[in-house]
Amino acid sequence: MYQRPDQSLWTGRLDSETERSAFRHFQTITFGDVTKKIQGHNGVALLGYAVDEGVLLNKGRVGAKEGPDAIRRAFAGLPTMSETPMTDYGNVQHDAAELYETQQAFGQNVAQLLQHHQRTILLGGGHDIAYAQYLGVRAANPGKSIGVINIDAHFDNREAPYSTSGTSFRQMLEQDAQLDYLVLGIQRAGNTQSLFDYADATRTEYVLADELKGRIDPSIKNKIESFIHDHDVILFTICMDVIDSAFAPGVSAPAVFGLTPSVVLELAKRIMQSEKVTSLSIAEMNPTYDIDQRTAKLIAHMLTYLIHD
Repeated sequence: MYQRPDQSLWTGRLDSETERSAFRHFQTITFGDVTKKIQGHNGVALLGYAVDEGVLLNKGRVGAKEGPDAIRRAFAGLPTMSETPMTDYGNVQHDAAELYETQQAFGQNVAQLLQHHQRTILLGGGHDIAYAQYLGVRAANPGKSIGVINIDAHFDNREAPYSTSGTSFRQMLEQDAQLDYLVLGIQRAGNTQSLFDYADATRTEYVLADELKGRIDPSIKNKIESFIHDHDVILFTICMDVIDSAFAPGVSAPAVFGLTPSVVLELAKRIMQSEKVTSLSIAEMNPTYDIDQRTAKLIAHMLTYLIHD
């Protein structure tokens, strides 16, 4: 199930071997192994969720299991903009009988990384990564209140007898009384009325995509800041299908009238300013449907801005 990091993915243009200001990510990345004891508490951890079984079960377009490595390739050659050290811990694949078993294994790895790194960045993979992320965040933070912030066109609060890419947040809400959910970018046409009804019944806070076209209203910024303030730990996840398909074609469920990358980046930067955000997952990157690596490059550039000192 666990794959050690593939160092061959980390290549790029070499401008200098000695001048740090000319380095790119492939020159500064280090490599780790989650099956071995991790020392210290330092920098950013990268872990891939090379799984699209949840997308298949949700009747979506498969291919997202190749997403983590596509993101790494696009990220590797970008200039280093931060002194924060980064460690790549490879991928978790799905080879268990049930998706939930893979999510549990991934969650155990996440819990370990959270204990030894300032932040853990999780690369998907289907959005069932969010529930796996939650299992790790909860294990690492027993007794604390968790605020879940999802930038997404969909609630992903469907009811099903098993885990899928569309059930993660319902699973969290049903098993954790100390958890609240905020979604930014919800599309009216992307969610049935029953999903809105469940959101209302569980006091899910949400902002519609129509409210995020152009300038982000101060009231939305206040909503985000208040939500962060009210919780001990923030689990942050971004589903790439929230972004319009003109910018992000390589996703499992492409968006019509989606958000622009600049709006999503502004929201993400505001959220990541808080030290309560210990983990970020990026979901639904599907190289099978990408055009000229457009989506992978977009994620790579976003990460460059979100990983800061």
